[in-house]
Amino acid sequence: MATQQDLNTISSDLSALKRDFATLLYDLRSGPLTDARTAIQDRAGQLGHRAADLYGQASGQASKGADRIAGQVTDRPLVTLLAAFSVGFIASRLLPR
Repeated sequence: MATQQDLNTISSDLSALKRDFATLLYDLRSGPLTDARTAIQDRAGQLGHRAADLYGQASGQASKGADRIAGQVTDRPLVTLLAAFSVGFIASRLLPR
């Protein structure tokens, strides 16, 4: 049977364990993991901005290319039609059905 001194020791140990666990949780929430999470979020934000910039540049280049092609079609419609027909004909001969 446990004596009063044993119960007091267990109670004291449980209190110390509770304090240690609370300290550990506090350190985990405010320590290096939080710093790492913040750094990762910052880097993800930077990558998102960079991706948006690259998308804008690619979109601009595609728009310029489409404008150039449209200009070629209006300037030389017969040559463009002949080129498109030739490419389609060659592709139809090369690709199996």
